[in-house]
Amino acid sequence: MNEITLMHVIGAVYGLTEKGVQPPGPPPSKDNTALLLIDIQQMATPEYMARAAVKAGLPEAAVQAALADYKERFYCAVENCSRVLSAARQNGIPPIHVKIESLSGDARDTSMVHKMLGWAYPPGSEGAQFLPDIAPKPGEIVLTKTVSGAFTGTILDRVLRHMGISYLFVCGFVTDECVETTVRDALDYGYLASIIRDATTAYAPETYAHVIGKFSGFGLTPAAEEVAGLFGQMA
Repeated sequence: MNEITLMHVIGAVYGLTEKGVQPPGPPPSKDNTALLLIDIQQMATPEYMARAAVKAGLPEAAVQAALADYKERFYCAVENCSRVLSAARQNGIPPIHVKIESLSGDARDTSMVHKMLGWAYPPGSEGAQFLPDIAPKPGEIVLTKTVSGAFTGTILDRVLRHMGISYLFVCGFVTDECVETTVRDALDYGYLASIIRDATTAYAPETYAHVIGKFSGFGLTPAAEEVAGLFGQMA
């Protein structure tokens, strides 16, 4: 018999299987499922970050070198976000777009923590713009926030309940901040929320791995290919 680890004990205690937690109630369908896209906007791009860093006085060559790994991981995640968004649209799964943007033109309504980070993005500002390839289409829901969590900062919970949504598949940026906060809140609010593991990333690879590792233990980190396939079965 293989060595029994602490994780085996935890799995036995909480009834976890190789597929993770087994949700009660009906399985996901296009009537009870939504795709949640978090902060896929210019402020998260390595190009935006590079311009800001150079403007702050850092040497451009060093900045580009420091951002190289993040850039590769970021655009790999963006590609997978685009993949699941296309699958959602093709199969009648509603996408819900969330971004960081203030309500006021002077960004006075920005939360305290975001103000401390310098994350003040009034309507029309460059950092608040969606990435063109994943921008909302007419008729798709768009919510704005000035905090990390999409539930805390928007009317998302009310919207989802009115729509009859039980299952959420979440992608976007960054894994260990706005994405994790939103998914944890979603689970606490009673939704079965999953992080699409290759459609997100964090500034540091180790923090990404830490978050994905935690949620993987519950079977809540499907790959983009799996999610796209699941959406296709819901048509």
